[in-house]
Amino acid sequence: MKRKIIFLVLLLVIIPTSFANILINEIFADPTDDESLNEWLELYNNGSSSVNLSNWIIGDDKNNDTLEGGLYNNGGTIIQGYGYAIITDDATRVYNNFNVSDNAIRLYADDSSIGNGLSNSGETISLYDGSNNLIHRIEYNSTTEDLSWSLANDSLSLSSPSPGSSNDGSMIESSNCDYAASFILEKTIFDNSSDFLFKIQASKVSGTATNFSLEASIEDLNGRIIKTYAPYTNESITRQRTSSEYTPNLEEGKSYILSANVSVECNDTSITNNFDTEIITIKGQSLDEDSSLDIERIYDLGSDDKAKFGQVIRVKLNAYKGNTNKKSVAVWVEDKKGKKLSKQSKTNLENKYTNYSLTLPIQIIPNCNGKLDDDDYVIVTKGIDSEDEEEIEIADLTDALCETIEATTNSKRASNLEFELKDFNNIVYSGDGIISKVILDNNGDASIPVNIWSYIYRGSKSYSGLREENMKSFILSSNTLQEIELKNVLEDVPPGNYKLKVLLNKDNQKTNKEIVKDIEVRNKKGETSIQNKNSQTGVNNLNNANQKSTGVIYESSTEKAKNLVPIFLIMLSILINIVFILRR
Repeated sequence: MKRKIIFLVLLLVIIPTSFANILINEIFADPTDDESLNEWLELYNNGSSSVNLSNWIIGDDKNNDTLEGGLYNNGGTIIQGYGYAIITDDATRVYNNFNVSDNAIRLYADDSSIGNGLSNSGETISLYDGSNNLIHRIEYNSTTEDLSWSLANDSLSLSSPSPGSSNDGSMIESSNCDYAASFILEKTIFDNSSDFLFKIQASKVSGTATNFSLEASIEDLNGRIIKTYAPYTNESITRQRTSSEYTPNLEEGKSYILSANVSVECNDTSITNNFDTEIITIKGQSLDEDSSLDIERIYDLGSDDKAKFGQVIRVKLNAYKGNTNKKSVAVWVEDKKGKKLSKQSKTNLENKYTNYSLTLPIQIIPNCNGKLDDDDYVIVTKGIDSEDEEEIEIADLTDALCETIEATTNSKRASNLEFELKDFNNIVYSGDGIISKVILDNNGDASIPVNIWSYIYRGSKSYSGLREENMKSFILSSNTLQEIELKNVLEDVPPGNYKLKVLLNKDNQKTNKEIVKDIEVRNKKGETSIQNKNSQTGVNNLNNANQKSTGVIYESSTEKAKNLVPIFLIMLSILINIVFILRR
């Protein structure tokens, strides 16, 4: 019985001491995009004992929320000794857009935001345990976009965000920064000039967001400037910006020096990475001025190498575009007198001195009236100042197939113009482009003015520039099948799920046709969406000395617990003396 009394006394003293070790350690209130979805708080257990945070309360000046776990991976509510916990809202994007430590437990407020939403102008944040006892209260000042307030030596300082990791090393002076310039190259030795392309990137290594300028040049080994580039001049940057793709078409058989530099308005603490230099070599080979078209293969034939009337076949072409300004390539079927048995299937080839491998569909007419004989016909391809042809045998068509084709044809004629997304990348890496191939089918007897474009978006924001940036406008001839290629460039896009939208407008109608597909943006190998921070052990979390004070109000139960220690020792001494007396 006496031992139980001693244990209860010890327990009553130790429990509040353990709770008092839980601190509001970092506040990220001013993200670049999607304020409430990217806001977060970090808790730190400054003691060796684990604490269950289930049903604890977090709140600001206007609203309180109960903490819950289990919604995300590592979503328990027990924070280990010297461990971290992250608090978000229940529909957060933090774990997609920040490099959160895998060791941090993941809590969320039972609301659409933390408190009433973390204020950019500063406020007081309070933490209560399940019995509504105040555990920690802290006040932060007005925020700086994309920076957090981090706790060190009982005061807050601006820092680079480090969710779930030690604050040591992340503290910054508000005017300090570190930015870097770099080239993006697949290799440094190229077979020919058309093979050489590059991008230029400016990145924030650490510190505050700022305006910047990025410049680059190409010179030969004699120091003669060949090309200059200025993709960004006094523009905003928060984390990373990547230029569009450059194809300078340099003289072959030579080496060149690529130089880039970034200049910023903040106090850049490391100048050495503001510059990047690469030496590249273009080996060169004789480039043919004349274009060529070759029919390599015909797909979808039967075992007897015959096609049927009404069938859709695919023709694989090898094309080389030489020194010509013509772009269009078409393929169709005709009889030996030149009468077409199909629509023209078209596509455009943009780049000179480039080889292409193309596969285009052809719809052979159904011959439901039986006027065409089973015979040898000709597949013809023409464009870019070249042509080729190959014979193909066409025979047979069942009545059932004819009826199906006739019904489909009648349905298409009702709308005249159909379009479908033939090919696109549903997984794309940040900084790269996504190419979509769209098939347009004009079933009518009249030409149609067409506008077609695409963009990448999430919510109401476009992540591939202006929504109509890659719009193509042209006249689609009657009874023509044409393939259109659309490209969208994703610059400085955080990883996550997005949507690709392709839109078609014909005859300047008010209503557009559209196709929407899901895509996933990933980081390139070796990259992370947030610059990694130096991770230290939890014991050193609060030992970062000489940080600038920012007027913090710090009210913790820790000091109260310390004041109980003398009382605890006196009570323990009395209980031990009572035990000795009773034993006598």
